[in-house]
Amino acid sequence: MLIYTVKQLADLVSGVVEGDGGRQVSGVAPVDRAGPDDVTFVVNERYAERLEQSRVGACLIAPGIRVDANGAALIRVDNPELALSTVLELFHPSPQLEPAVHPTAVLGHGVQLGERVWIGPFVTVQAGVTIGSGTQIWAQCYIGAGASIGENCRIGPSCTIGHGVQVGDRVRLNPGVRLGVDGFGYASGPDGLTKIPQVGGCIIGDDVEIGANSTIDRGSLGDTIVGDRTKIDNLVHVAHNVVIGSHCVIVAQVGLAGSVHVGDGVQLGGQAGIIGHITIGAGARIAGQAGVIGDVPAGGVYSGYPARPHRQSLRASAATLQLPQLLQRLRELERK
Repeated sequence: MLIYTVKQLADLVSGVVEGDGGRQVSGVAPVDRAGPDDVTFVVNERYAERLEQSRVGACLIAPGIRVDANGAALIRVDNPELALSTVLELFHPSPQLEPAVHPTAVLGHGVQLGERVWIGPFVTVQAGVTIGSGTQIWAQCYIGAGASIGENCRIGPSCTIGHGVQVGDRVRLNPGVRLGVDGFGYASGPDGLTKIPQVGGCIIGDDVEIGANSTIDRGSLGDTIVGDRTKIDNLVHVAHNVVIGSHCVIVAQVGLAGSVHVGDGVQLGGQAGIIGHITIGAGARIAGQAGVIGDVPAGGVYSGYPARPHRQSLRASAATLQLPQLLQRLRELERK
């Protein structure tokens, strides 16, 4: 069991202690389930009320929140959620694997492995692949010919990385991710649809995380690109030739059609659908289930279907809710 004092945790996250800095904690838990030996976190006044009703050991809390600590030691930090991530890594460190290649793994001709690489059972690595130092490739992954994977990556079980795909450093792929699969491209002819060969690339930047069972197509001619530090949730589809900037957040079940350009810092809510060949400007935010059928300016906040500026969408929704009353009034006027 790992045990730390409140003062040790405060030093780790550059926080200020209010209360007993020598108090010991041995775990992390949400505020409504934390006990005297746990550290928790509070980000707003609503959760502060729960803290007052609990008996926790310590709490990461923002400076501006006033609360009756109910005996807990407080650690004041500017960003409790960020501090929590540091504390979680302390109590739940990632497993350290000894460098190894499992006997059931198959490595093709000319594969280059950096130092401290770990390759699990039933992994297939085709010819000419490069894998950087400290990277882990978990069970039943497939790495296509000529692909490159950077340093300190974690490729989860059953992932597919197609031929020639480039993956940056410190990338995390959750189970079932597919990178560099063929895009959906066909041409109509006298005999029906003919497949257009998808010969472009797929490039994933540094510090990217991609959620389970998400798919990112390779380009048809150019490249599909995901920028540095972008985070993609589970079950997201990114079509061919899409370019996504850095520091973006893309939530579950978003679909990006071909050749969309997404600027830096964009946030796409769950189940949003983006039509092909449009641009979403830097810093824009798209609400969940929005249907985007045209360009979105930088910094824009859009919602609804079809998507429009958020305030406009709210007014349209409010007007729709009034339709039954308006119809009733119209019938009454017609009778008169």
